[in-house]
Amino acid sequence: MPRRTGRPRRHGPPVTGDPTDDILKAAGRLFGELGVENTTMSRLAAEVGLGQSSLYYYFRGREEVVAALVAKANVVSLSLIEQVAAGPGSVPAKLHRFVQGDVESLCALPFDINEIHRIAGRERERFAGYWRERAQLERRLSALVDEGVRSAALREVDPRLTTLTILANDEGTQNWFRLRARASATATASAVADLTVAGLLAPGRSLDDVRRELDGEN
Repeated sequence: MPRRTGRPRRHGPPVTGDPTDDILKAAGRLFGELGVENTTMSRLAAEVGLGQSSLYYYFRGREEVVAALVAKANVVSLSLIEQVAAGPGSVPAKLHRFVQGDVESLCALPFDINEIHRIAGRERERFAGYWRERAQLERRLSALVDEGVRSAALREVDPRLTTLTILANDEGTQNWFRLRARASATATASAVADLTVAGLLAPGRSLDDVRRELDGEN
């Protein structure tokens, strides 16, 4: 991500530092309202009070803005899985914490994460960093599922396929949440985590046990 200073705004406060955070916040809002493909650099420049040439000083194109936003989203999920995996508790409790946190963070994004995936998928070399981070996230989560299967806390499942299903389900939840949410992000995330873990528990284990463990940690 570029870190440059010194270009003036057309209106609003002058640029005294790095304005990339302001640009990314505005881009997130516009991507959410208009979609990525319909958000032009000229519209983004107007939103943050920069001339279009000044905006290109910080980001060379819309895809670079998309990449910067996606990088932020990946950092949250990667940090979450590493924190959860290293923390205390059983695998089902860890899995519940990850899904809840992942869904909440996705629901807080002002843009459709699946639209970002489609753009990154069309230019895999350009977005190689994003895909490396995505693969790292999948490996971390797959290792947690594998640990649960080996310890008989989770039923016999394919760890990689289960990981892809969990991530797809989390991202699909963000899609309908953005369109017609009738519950808070926290309540939605809790429900999705319940469904995910309940479907993976080994025979003889119950979601109530997992909930009691989680409640005891709080």
